[in-house]
Amino acid sequence: MALVAGLAGCGVAEGATDTINMSLNTDPATFDPALAKGGDDFTVARLLFDTLVRKDAGNTLVGGIASKWQAEDAAHYTFTIRGGLTCSDGTPITPSVVAASLTRFAAKETGSSGRTLALGSGTATFTADDKTSTVKAALSVPWSDFVTGLTLPQAGIVCPAGLRDLKGLAAGKAAGAFSGPYTLTSSQAAVSYQLTLRDGYAAWPAFAKPLEGVPAKQLNLTPITDYATIATQLLAGSLDVGVVSDENVARFDGDTRFSTSSAANTTTYLLFNERPGTAFADRPELRAAVAQAIDPQTFSDIISGKRGSTILSVGSAKLPCVNTDRSLLVPQDSAAAAKKLAGVRVRIVGTTLLQGGNDYIGEALRNAGANVSVSSLDNANWATVTTAGGSDWDINVQGDNNQLGTLTSSLLRVMGPVTEKGGRNKTGSVNEKGYGFVTQAMSVTDGGGRCAALQSAQKSFLQRVDAIPLATLPTTTVVAGGFAIRTFDDYLDPATLRILK
Repeated sequence: MALVAGLAGCGVAEGATDTINMSLNTDPATFDPALAKGGDDFTVARLLFDTLVRKDAGNTLVGGIASKWQAEDAAHYTFTIRGGLTCSDGTPITPSVVAASLTRFAAKETGSSGRTLALGSGTATFTADDKTSTVKAALSVPWSDFVTGLTLPQAGIVCPAGLRDLKGLAAGKAAGAFSGPYTLTSSQAAVSYQLTLRDGYAAWPAFAKPLEGVPAKQLNLTPITDYATIATQLLAGSLDVGVVSDENVARFDGDTRFSTSSAANTTTYLLFNERPGTAFADRPELRAAVAQAIDPQTFSDIISGKRGSTILSVGSAKLPCVNTDRSLLVPQDSAAAAKKLAGVRVRIVGTTLLQGGNDYIGEALRNAGANVSVSSLDNANWATVTTAGGSDWDINVQGDNNQLGTLTSSLLRVMGPVTEKGGRNKTGSVNEKGYGFVTQAMSVTDGGGRCAALQSAQKSFLQRVDAIPLATLPTTTVVAGGFAIRTFDDYLDPATLRILK
């Protein structure tokens, strides 16, 4: 849906500005799209780097750098590259440029968090033909989500200047690296990031419903970790666009100077570190005791201001094939939990965006007799800590922004290739049985067969208690008058920011 607000009130007058001010939750950890791990990394990657395809409404796809694509089967694909596209230094974006960038993205040694989302555990070979303007992709293992996976910001096409200078790319200083609509022209950590529209850029996707307004010549992105501060700055006119996920949403109720839109693609769940040396390694009975000690509804009410809902899997209830069998979850039983958790040392880590929820989990486990420490980190540091592997945390309060809108995206957080080997799985335990069902689901085109396999995968991690489902976290985007941004189903696309004419 298009999120717009009228020109009245604290918004802009027609033609009064060429700049949009928007909040980030924290500083981006990197400007290398392949290495993006957190939500703010994804935001800047979408603005700085174009992808082959983009998401449109109704779970459909639209061309980005690719004008069209064809799947021969779940392992072989052909993309036709649009003519006339250039990098930020004027270098033509040819099939060879695209293939080189995707080859790096898909390489295990790159360690992209989007790799297993796009192509599973297999490998990918990209063959460019500049004469026919095509790139052919061959996967070693079928993966039917491949094209959708190439909509990820992590699959953004990095131009040759960036591939030649990976350190500069990560720092945002490889000037010719950008393939997207904006370049990074100013970067001041904890203060602001300024992005400038490229002169002559005209590679906008042809969405089924055209975007209204004009792109901003300047985007000022300000890191603000506190939702109350974001709301205050929106109301004061210091911000034009911001995202709020707690009780501060109510501050905009009935205020016609703003438009709001909520999405529920972010889910929360407890995820256990099962690597050697941690409290929960090889101890499913102890993981079950944690589930017995907590109340997902209380957690939901705390993090969302009673706006969320509890879930029965790691994905939201909107996703196709998601579990609906409540009997697969461990029921709450405080007395039973206390018998197993008394004296157990538990180190909890979570993002500051969920700090109230993190503290609740800690208190619930203390009430069960555990010796608990809770570390709430900013989004970038939290993402780094929980994807690094190692044994310095026991429970992660996971906030999972499901960019693909597929159940597989969230399942790969709890099974399959682990993060320290380039996967998404933070538990450190592959769960061969469960991941086998995911692989089976991705090799079939029949919807019923896919859902049966995905249900078996969910049953596997729930019975093993690799993760404990908690709740959705509705996020509300607030837009001041005179500006617009587009939400596709539950996916907010920052590259659709516009100033209304």
